[in-house]
Amino acid sequence: METYFEVMAMIVLLLQFVIAMIQAKGKPETNIGRINSYPTTRMTKPVKQRYKMKLNFTRRIKNVQLFSGHYIDAKALYVLYFDRIPCVCFIGNVDANSAADYMKEKFTAEIVAVYQHAYFDHDKQEVLFNNALFVLTDNRIIEVAIGYVHVLYGPFAFGEVKGLIKALAEFSAAPVPTFQTQVVGFARQTEMN
Repeated sequence: METYFEVMAMIVLLLQFVIAMIQAKGKPETNIGRINSYPTTRMTKPVKQRYKMKLNFTRRIKNVQLFSGHYIDAKALYVLYFDRIPCVCFIGNVDANSAADYMKEKFTAEIVAVYQHAYFDHDKQEVLFNNALFVLTDNRIIEVAIGYVHVLYGPFAFGEVKGLIKALAEFSAAPVPTFQTQVVGFARQTEMN
């Protein structure tokens, strides 16, 4: 009994729709009443040119060089993923292994994709990563590389990313001692000969 009323309701709605379509076909819709208005008399451009500006707002950024150097450029990847220019925070002197482990542990549920550049170390006989790009939810990409971390985020998301930046900055690497070779001697001047 309940299905009978549901079927009847559907048939009545379908008939009303068909009747409305037949009545609309009989009288075409025109703009005769609005043709003498000021804005329509001033339109001298064809329709395609009038709506061209609207199409510019919906286009995607296409001219991006994704590969630069030895691997993917993080900023270009951000533009391709999210179709906007990122804000970038650079954190230098970071231990890459502990930062990557932290990213995998802390953001397991938020990681959308991971892109890694790895190499084989013959001395250690193992594969080591050179840099990794973590694509996260909320329009974030984090590049972890040997010695630095880039955090790429949207223009209004600095408050949300601030805690992540502070957490990644805690993985500072031990400073590498630099040796400066001092030359002892004198330089020979050619005009004295």
